[in-house]
Amino acid sequence: MTTNTQIERLYFIGDIHGQQEKLAQLLECINFEPHQPATNHQLVFIGDLIDNAPGFSGNHIALLNQVKTLTDQKQAHCILGNHEFNAVGWALKKADGSFLRPHTKNNYLQHQAFLTAVGEDSLEHQQWINWFKQLPLFLDFTTVRAIHACWDNDAINAIQPYLNKDNSLKEAHWHNAFDKQHELYALCETLLKGPEQTMPVGQFFVDKTGKKRTQQRIEWWHDYHLQKNAKPVLIGHYTLNGYPAKKSQSVVCVDYNAAKGDNPLVAYEVCLSAESAINFGDECNFHYINKASYANAI
Repeated sequence: MTTNTQIERLYFIGDIHGQQEKLAQLLECINFEPHQPATNHQLVFIGDLIDNAPGFSGNHIALLNQVKTLTDQKQAHCILGNHEFNAVGWALKKADGSFLRPHTKNNYLQHQAFLTAVGEDSLEHQQWINWFKQLPLFLDFTTVRAIHACWDNDAINAIQPYLNKDNSLKEAHWHNAFDKQHELYALCETLLKGPEQTMPVGQFFVDKTGKKRTQQRIEWWHDYHLQKNAKPVLIGHYTLNGYPAKKSQSVVCVDYNAAKGDNPLVAYEVCLSAESAINFGDECNFHYINKASYANAI
């Protein structure tokens, strides 16, 4: 799906993880007025609206309701993040009664804050799962694109038969997306979680949940410009630190770990009628709260 309905300016907003107050502060920072009639300035949520550490101080319900209202009113777009994807897998059962995403202790800890907020197996829980299933995996605004973790042309082309016209996953294929023996599993892993490679024997790292991992992420953005028709692309997912900056001339990440503490919620502004829509502009295109946190990095 290509989206370019007389939109002049887009604000791509990074992973929020239930931090509704940070979203309110960011919208004030960019002078965006929620609940107004649709304008030619729109928001693009890059996914991972949900999940956080147990006991965090955010508000999942308020955040989800605000984002859905903005999308319903045509003030915003929202794409699927790996946490919304995992939420669907947590809720859906296989034919044998087990769940698409295993209900392990580690998976539960990642998802607990959202489940507590909505009430697991409640009507509200099911309503949000149904909404997550309707979210597109990526968006193309003619001159700029958005996807949660990785734009890979081969994966984008291969996944087309499994998608609706709006780039959401067809209802019949959600089970395939969690089946490691099905090609759709690897495609979703690449697009929503990013490509990985196996670390040398004996090497590993411990992730933020305390899990030991032997797979490390590939920094695919360095070679992205070599892909055919490599339009500029906005991503989230990578939990960056430090002063917001481009990953490459054609790739910008807007996930700066807003899930935690005073870390900023970041947005990147793109003017579709300007050169910045062809090659990303400099760091002045970033908008974020808590700018004082970066005084020493400038």
